[in-house]
Amino acid sequence: MFLKNPFAVLLFFLPILLHGQEEKKKLKDWIESSLVVEMDIAKEFKSKDFQKTELLLQPEFTFKKSKNSKFVFKGQIYMDFNDKLEAGEPKEATVSDFSQRLFIGDRLNFELREFYWYTNIHKKLRLTTGKQQIVWGETDGLKLLDIVNPQNFREFVLDDFENSRIPLWSVKAEFDVKDIGVQWIWIPDNTYHITQDFDAPFFTKNLIQMPPEGVPFMMEKVNKPNRFIADSDIGIKLNTFVKGWDLSLNYLYYYDDLPVLYTALNMDDIGNPSIAVVPKFEREHLLGGNFNKVFGSAIFRGEIAYIFNHNFSSIDQGTVNGIESSGQYKSAIALDYIKGEYFLSFQLFSDLIISDISAYNRDKFETNTSFKFSKEMMNDNLTAEMLWVHNANHGDGYIRPQLSYWLSSNSQLFLGSTIFYGNENYLFGQFQDRSRVSLGMKWGI
Repeated sequence: MFLKNPFAVLLFFLPILLHGQEEKKKLKDWIESSLVVEMDIAKEFKSKDFQKTELLLQPEFTFKKSKNSKFVFKGQIYMDFNDKLEAGEPKEATVSDFSQRLFIGDRLNFELREFYWYTNIHKKLRLTTGKQQIVWGETDGLKLLDIVNPQNFREFVLDDFENSRIPLWSVKAEFDVKDIGVQWIWIPDNTYHITQDFDAPFFTKNLIQMPPEGVPFMMEKVNKPNRFIADSDIGIKLNTFVKGWDLSLNYLYYYDDLPVLYTALNMDDIGNPSIAVVPKFEREHLLGGNFNKVFGSAIFRGEIAYIFNHNFSSIDQGTVNGIESSGQYKSAIALDYIKGEYFLSFQLFSDLIISDISAYNRDKFETNTSFKFSKEMMNDNLTAEMLWVHNANHGDGYIRPQLSYWLSSNSQLFLGSTIFYGNENYLFGQFQDRSRVSLGMKWGI
């Protein structure tokens, strides 16, 4: 049992790591601490109800034993006074035992966000061991390569990526081979996306193909991998810099963070039909990379990925268990422009199913676009920005305007809104009743 828990392993080796040969220092000389306190209130336009009233405390401690090593702890105390985004106490069936949050009642939970040891061995090998976030992608609004860590969809895609990512117990090793940087990752943590229940504000109903009217269905317990070694994720990233181009090649062998929803038709003794839905996580291979280059005041960047044999829910009645598989090609091409206090960014996302299959609730070729604008004002104390994400196939999307103002060097005020639009049968349009206005404040101590 001890070897199955990376948390216990890390705690076991921590005293050894701390016991170095460097000159001993007083505790206060090598500890840095900080605390971020954030309050956020959101009210829905249609229902006039508060969608959330949350308080977030994020303490952080960094223990620097030497210039080549450090230990980082980041915790989180989260309280939602409305208890709507995650009503009650979530079961977290897709989260490993040693990554689950600690719930105190329905409105308060504690989470170990990051807990890792970083060391630079002889200035050649950079090793990070413990619970951490590993970021591969750089897109805004939507993700493409940034899939190493799963995500909590408590607020769909509206939460900051850093806050919505679920850190994993993992090992990251980085070193250089001539002009090529190598990053190798091993993730034995069997934690996957946290999705919401049927009655939650951001339950993504458009992903589930409902049975014909009058036919009952039952969602069975999720089939989740649990073998520490055999079910680990493994990845490698190679990056280099050639003639002004920053390039990377990425490969990930992993379990898709969303389960495949296998369906089975059952008949009772008198011939009445029912459908059983069996969620099961399946292995995938991803091969991709990213690129970017600066051209004066502009940055041209992009990400590409090919997923081998991705599983799709199918509308073809002749398929086995309601699932069809195909290779899937994804790309994101972006152009950023910076001029003085102005920032403009345009992104074009493409998603192509290679094989001739009948995927549920999507086209063979899907296109999303995003436009981001921001302007600094009042000596950079006030920032006005807007993000617009739009699906060209179905005409749905969302718009997020926001104002942020620095009250002091360590406190910031936010006023914003999120407006969903489009047909309720599609990804963004299904949340048109969740359009909201929000007010928040953040303090750093």
